Amino acid sequence: MGNPTVKTWTATIAFSLAGTISALFYSTVSPFLLPHFIIYAVLVVNTYFSIRFWSALQPQDSRQLLIDAVLVAAYLTLAFSMGEPTYFPLALAALFVLATFKYVLMRGRILYEAVVERKIRIDALGALACAVLIVGAFLGYAFEAAWLFALGFALANVYLLFIRPMYRL
Repeated sequence: MGNPTVKTWTATIAFSLAGTISALFYSTVSPFLLPHFIIYAVLVVNTYFSIRFWSALQPQDSRQLLIDAVLVAAYLTLAFSMGEPTYFPLALAALFVLATFKYVLMRGRILYEAVVERKIRIDALGALACAVLIVGAFLGYAFEAAWLFALGFALANVYLLFIRPMYRL
C-alpha cells in the first residue's frame, strides 16, 4: 500500500467502519458510549490528516511497517472498547504511547526534524491527557473525565488541524 491516497482512505474507512460496527453492535451500552464515540470519531478525523501527511514522508522499512501494524491493532482495540469506562482510557493511552514511539523511530531518518519533534510532543501530550483521564476514572470521576477529555480533545483537534495545523511542513 505505497500510494498515500489509497493508504489514507483505506485506513479512514476501515477505522470508521470498526467504530460504527462497534458502537452499533458490540459496545457496552453505558453512559460512556457517547463521549467515547466522540473521542473515537475525532481521532478518526485526525488520523485521516495524519496518514495523508506522514505516509509519503515516513521511511518505508520494517520498523515503520511493524509499528503501523501495532497501531492498527491498538486502534481496533480502542474501537471495540467503547463504552467500557476502564478499558477505553487504557486503550486510548496505549494508542498515544505507541504513536509517540512511531515518531521517535523517525528521528534522524527524514528531512523534516522540526515537524517530527512537534508531532512527538503533541502525541506525548495526548498520552499525558490519557493518564489524567485514567486517574480521574480511578478517583471515581470516570464519567466526568470522559466528557472533559472528549470536549478537550475535540477543541485541541480543531486548533491543531485548522487553526495552527500540525500537518504541514
